[in-house]
Amino acid sequence: MTKTTTTTTEAIDKTKQTVKNFKSSSEVQDFYRFIHDNNLRSEAKTLVEMVLKTITPQKKRGRKKATLQ
Repeated sequence: MTKTTTTTTEAIDKTKQTVKNFKSSSEVQDFYRFIHDNNLRSEAKTLVEMVLKTITPQKKRGRKKATLQ
């Protein structure tokens, strides 16, 4: 393997580990427990949907014009 391929593979592995560590961190587990204990699932879902709608880029609409060759 080349050096860049090895570096890219290592970066991907570290990213996967970071996501797994984030999900299993005590703070996140406490947050999930708080939502569950206080019956806030619908409110949490609404907030997550609003955040995702805000941060996702807009879809491009319209047709691509065909070019004549």
